[in-house]
Amino acid sequence: MDTDIYGEEAWEYMNSNFSHVKGLYLDHAGSTLYSKSLIEHSLAELTQNCFGNPHSRNTPSRLTTDIIDQTRIELLSFFHADPNQYTVLFTSGATDSLRLVAESFLFSSMPSDSNDCGSFVYLKESHTSVIGMREYFKGNVPCYALPSDDIGTYFNLESHNGIHEKVYIKANLASSVFQEKKETEVTKESEKTVPTANSLFVFPAQCNFSGFKYPLELISYSQQGALSDISSDLCLNKELLNKKEKNKKTWFCLLDAASYVGTNQLDLSVWQPDMVAISFYKMFGYPTGELVLWTAKANTETRYFHDWQTINVLLPFALFNTIGLGALIVHQRAHCVLQKKYVGGGTVEIVSSSRDFHVARHVLQEKFENGTANFLSILALRHGMRELKKLVSTMDNVSIHTFRLGQLLYVSLCQLKHANGKSLVKIYSNTEFTDRQRQGAIVTFNLLAEDGDYIGYAYVEKMLTLYDVHVRTGCFCNPAACQRFLELSEEDLCSHYMSGHKCGDENDIIRGRPTGAVRVSFGYMSQRKDVLRFVAILRQCFLQDNAAPKKGIAETVPEPVRKNQTNFELIGIHVYPIKSCGGFSPKTWPISKSGLLYDRHWVIVNDAGIALTQKREPKLCMIRPSIDLERNQLILQYHGTELSISMDINDHRTFLDGNNGGNLRKICGKVIQLANCESAVNQWLSEVIGRPALKLLRCSILDSSLVNTSSFLLLNYSSVNSLKKQLRNTDLELSSTEEYLTRFRGNFVVDSANAFEEDGWEKVKIGPILFQNVGPCFRCQMVCVDQNTAVRNREALAVLANTRGKKMPFGIGLEMSSNAKDAQVVEIGYPVSVSVSSSAVSASLSCPKDSAVDAELSMNAK
Repeated sequence: MDTDIYGEEAWEYMNSNFSHVKGLYLDHAGSTLYSKSLIEHSLAELTQNCFGNPHSRNTPSRLTTDIIDQTRIELLSFFHADPNQYTVLFTSGATDSLRLVAESFLFSSMPSDSNDCGSFVYLKESHTSVIGMREYFKGNVPCYALPSDDIGTYFNLESHNGIHEKVYIKANLASSVFQEKKETEVTKESEKTVPTANSLFVFPAQCNFSGFKYPLELISYSQQGALSDISSDLCLNKELLNKKEKNKKTWFCLLDAASYVGTNQLDLSVWQPDMVAISFYKMFGYPTGELVLWTAKANTETRYFHDWQTINVLLPFALFNTIGLGALIVHQRAHCVLQKKYVGGGTVEIVSSSRDFHVARHVLQEKFENGTANFLSILALRHGMRELKKLVSTMDNVSIHTFRLGQLLYVSLCQLKHANGKSLVKIYSNTEFTDRQRQGAIVTFNLLAEDGDYIGYAYVEKMLTLYDVHVRTGCFCNPAACQRFLELSEEDLCSHYMSGHKCGDENDIIRGRPTGAVRVSFGYMSQRKDVLRFVAILRQCFLQDNAAPKKGIAETVPEPVRKNQTNFELIGIHVYPIKSCGGFSPKTWPISKSGLLYDRHWVIVNDAGIALTQKREPKLCMIRPSIDLERNQLILQYHGTELSISMDINDHRTFLDGNNGGNLRKICGKVIQLANCESAVNQWLSEVIGRPALKLLRCSILDSSLVNTSSFLLLNYSSVNSLKKQLRNTDLELSSTEEYLTRFRGNFVVDSANAFEEDGWEKVKIGPILFQNVGPCFRCQMVCVDQNTAVRNREALAVLANTRGKKMPFGIGLEMSSNAKDAQVVEIGYPVSVSVSSSAVSASLSCPKDSAVDAELSMNAK
């Protein structure tokens, strides 16, 4: 156990507080985990008191007001901020706090003179929420994007070696030669000119991509005008430079500390930015959506409350916290540069609706806090601060502990080598994890195959998910850092976008180069054993033969051609009445343009209304529904047992919530009207699955379906058998091809001469019914679930990725031709004929890998 910093007693208490966490959670830069005691204390306060709207004057409201005021004081104390200088403004979140500054900041002290204007300067490697601020004033204010690899040059520092290479300055600002020099210059300059313009500099205390800590001395440097002579080459809107007079400017600094404060102590008695954005959920895990933006010497925090469903007692409590919470903490010095524009509830002393007249309140928080604050979430902040202090004593302890974990992971990853001596891991970092003052607890990297080709981060994340390891992948809303570390030019970014790549998608490799990375980040409750387990999983998954795809692109790998054939026979029909459960195989079945009758017509949801799938609950595969059309019965059988129940198919007249109009739900990205089923079925499902309060819902409209993409899915038995032959695990070898086929959940099964040739089929005719190929079905970790045992086997995903590439296409989606009759049937033994697209076959069989991906992305873009 890690006893060196916290002590054994603290770890015992810590472990009991996080026993609800399942798997290995390594995304603390996204949001840290909440402790049980934090939730229990928050819930106890809510259930033992009555809190009212703080805008009212009754007793419950006064209690709310008093606790909110105390919370503001405790927040300032947590960051060593003087309450006589700072004011806390609660907002709806971090982004909202940044937006508040963007729309309120006065760049001119004389609004009537449009030429008398300051500048907006931000560090390029900032979060998109910072970059987005420029949209408010780019038409009137010169905007500069400051490169982060050589900040010293642009700050006119005595050393131009660059921030990343220079030793981190730990001495007090007052002792620095630069400050003494600038103080003299500022004094002389102030005697000549009175400032008439305001400029704003924004930078992160810690890069959320690499974990690099920028020198907080930049706060004072910028405030003293070190950026006044910034090069015009960095200006994004140069057309404004000739229109703006170069009058003396007053510089203000906004520090984005959201990534920093989760594992570091921000001392605002030493560092005094004009505004600071801080995230609470990155520190406490709860409540969510909370951000504090401190101005002048301010601190801020944002809290994200995630996965609250794991604690059932929180369900009623969580309903109170669906609205985000944030804050802007403003120093007195910055009051004059924040001009309120919007007038919301509670922010005025008087307002007239008959004429253009209002008087805003004068107290800053009363003036800027529009409407009623999320007061029940605000109450939880006190418990978060107190609980953190009880668990870890000081944030400096957290900084030491998490840095050591990051250092251990960094060293361990550097040692992972393939058999040929090449590195498995390429790490993106400005440091070698030797100095805690310069490096935070974030390790970002990509994996490389034995031949040096990148392994796509989307595939890496899917493999880690099989081990219940939770990381973050992509660019983490930091486009400039991602671009610099991945060595992507502006032309590359535009090319990727035109090819169909967007933020958040799985197009992780284009033309052999990654579009994002894998990020591991630690929190105060992370342990050394977490690092060791993670490294062991990487070694097991990616350092064995065929453990990872050799290329990060989709490639068709056909078997040797036995004969050319375009006519086959339909050998299988599969209907899956309940989404993500097992299916049945009729010899003949009704069909319409929306799909096979009753296919994916029902869905099981948990007590929060979230659809269950085999990704979350593998036991769903053990439920084998079948339909008796003559008796109008849906029969549910639990595989391998005699447990069963049946219900009337037409039992859908009793709608959820007693609403005759049904109930709209969002299931797997699709908004659809659903109806409730018999309560006896719900109870049966809860018992056999082992989860409380499950519900079986059905589509209210007969011909509607809950399929993810295409109405029909076709599988080639030869393709399934080809994959099956590559499985080396004993259990999988004993598993039948028929069982393996059911993992891919196809509606139609044909047996062609060659594996994977279905990729090139343009049209498919089954009996008298014509279908159009609408594209491949891209697979996920559900293919790892043995449909007869509900046991996950990770090799299945690796084999699929090796054979089919990182996106793992398998099977083709079909849609019925527009001129086909709507009500028909399909039968086993129907003849199947296909028309083959020569261009598609050529591309899939002979196209170079990079070109194949480009073709695929271009098709998706269309």
